[in-house]
Order: sequence, then structure tokens, then C-alpha cells
Amino acid sequence: MQPNLKVADLARALDVSEYRISRVMKEHLQARNFNHYVNRLRIEHARHILAQPQYQHWPVLVVGMESGFASVGPFNRAFKQFTGLTPNQYRLQTVGSVQVSASASG
Repeated sequence: MQPNLKVADLARALDVSEYRISRVMKEHLQARNFNHYVNRLRIEHARHILAQPQYQHWPVLVVGMESGFASVGPFNRAFKQFTGLTPNQYRLQTVGSVQVSASASG
């Protein structure tokens, strides 16, 4: 969730080449590149936050920053790329289905 994380940072921390990390990402993690993989993890984290009723008061910007994005624009674009929805649409869809399920089981 570290903002501005680069493949060079990971390569330095693991003491391996950037090329090796990129190759592993493509061959074993089904990622187009390092940024694609990191954004996929960040979006999964954001989806979890957006689906939780206790975080409904958090603005989308806060969810994005908590997920490692530096600003709301890149967060919205990445979220829509991976889910087909904006963060607000996703929140409304998931919270609405949780509320309907809870009232149907009660």
C-alpha cells in the first residue's frame, strides 16, 4: 500500500534485478507489468474497504489513499479498469446487496 512504489524499490529490497521481478510478474502472477500487479492488489484492498458498512462514511479519496493511490484520479481509473465500476458505484452495489441480504434473513 506504499504510494509511488516502483519495481526498482522492490528489486533493491530483494537484491534481484528489475528484469527478474518483471519476468516473474508476467509468468507467474498474470500481470502485464509491475504497476498492473500493484494496482490489482490496491484495488482488492479498496474493494474490501468499500464493502464494509463501518467505512461508509469514508470519502472515496480516503479509500484510495488508504489503498496506496496518491490521488483520486488514478484511483478512479484503476478501479474502473479492474471492476468495470467507479468506487461509488461499487460501494452502492455492495452495500445495497448486504442490506438486502440482512433484511431478507431477518
